Amino acid sequence: MSEALIDLAWLVEAYAQRAEHKGETTSDLVALAALKFTSDNIDVAKKITTEGMSEHDRAAYIRALSEQCSAEIFEFSTCNRVLYVGFGIDAQTLSSHISASNGTEQIAFDLFEETDAWRQLVKICSGLDSFMMGELQVMSQFRKSINFHKEQELISHYNSGFFEHIIAANRSIRKQLGFTSTTVSMLTLATTALDALLEENGPMNAAVLGFGEMGIKAVEALIEAQQTDVLVVSRNPSQSAERAPELAQKCTMISYEEWNKGQHQPDLIISTIRNASPTYNDQRPLPVQTPATVMDFSWPPSFEASGVSSQQVLMGMDHWIKVSRNLGKEWDYDSTIGKSESMINTIQARYSDALENKAQGKFRAHVYQTMEGLAKTWETSPLATDGDVPQLGAFSREIATWICHQPSPFHLSALSTFVVNTERTLSSAMLAHVDREVKRSVLAMSKPNSVFGGAS
Repeated sequence: MSEALIDLAWLVEAYAQRAEHKGETTSDLVALAALKFTSDNIDVAKKITTEGMSEHDRAAYIRALSEQCSAEIFEFSTCNRVLYVGFGIDAQTLSSHISASNGTEQIAFDLFEETDAWRQLVKICSGLDSFMMGELQVMSQFRKSINFHKEQELISHYNSGFFEHIIAANRSIRKQLGFTSTTVSMLTLATTALDALLEENGPMNAAVLGFGEMGIKAVEALIEAQQTDVLVVSRNPSQSAERAPELAQKCTMISYEEWNKGQHQPDLIISTIRNASPTYNDQRPLPVQTPATVMDFSWPPSFEASGVSSQQVLMGMDHWIKVSRNLGKEWDYDSTIGKSESMINTIQARYSDALENKAQGKFRAHVYQTMEGLAKTWETSPLATDGDVPQLGAFSREIATWICHQPSPFHLSALSTFVVNTERTLSSAMLAHVDREVKRSVLAMSKPNSVFGGAS
């Protein structure tokens, strides 16, 4: 079987003929509705962001919007933007549906279509449109959002290919511009503000609300700044401490029940709470009566202005937007943007055929879907070890990428060589099983008369 010569070109031709028969165009309409937060639109942003929602609620919201639009919808929310990508829908219609589904007047989104949408997403993921130019966090968040939509079956394999091109372009842009070692944007802002505050006031009694990823980073920054009296407030202190046990031992961990009694009166509060609505407002003020500085790094905000007293200073999203603009002056912004436009032009030309060739895109989607389907069976196979399972999904995508990049026809033995020579540390039994399954699957993709020679 391994000496067989495989020709999958018929699959591409079949998709092309089907598209022609149905009267389909060479590319689907792709629309982008994006809102970057400013002091003027924060109230609207709070209504349409999915930050703070549970995964179940977020999936239900996107699914309902997709049904309303009669189109697949991709949603992406961070602490400084929210955007929606719609497939098979124009930008203005997408914007109108988002506004209607959230019960708001027409939202002033920035609207893009087709390659303009692709270009804008490349800029966003490359950190060219961030509060802190070149920041890395946005790409990580974007990847997580793509995986979320795939896992929840909110976007098809075919449409997810659109995002793969964006990720590839992002890698090239970041490498050429040197955006490979910048720090996390909000952490940069926090550290800069914290250093300035401590330099002015000296040691402070600090409290960190929340002990998730951002909360842990805040505690690390405080300890690195020689702050020894750090209070951490979380819903379940013992469970939270397990996320960073060594760090937790250097702090005083308490519950919100104890915090709300008002016995602790720190002069610095850093909030990293993840809630869909503000925790502290006029109905539920901060349980601190003494002068204090409150740094709110939550999104949506965990503090309303009415949640602090007149003797307390609230540094919320309005504040961070203004600060980030000043820090951004460290970059030669105009020059960097000019360089990036030229780079994106080059990359766009490189990917334009793939973006516009619907038949090729559907062929790729078919291959990826087939390999990922196999991966799910491998993960439950009795041959799979605990070390194998976490690698199999990614390995299946690597195999799919190899298949899609091969000139047609190709020898099945070449595919087998790629599989068995992987650098992944898979068990020998599992690797042999994957090799057999992949070859069997690829043969099944082929027309009977497209497999020449070779005997199993």
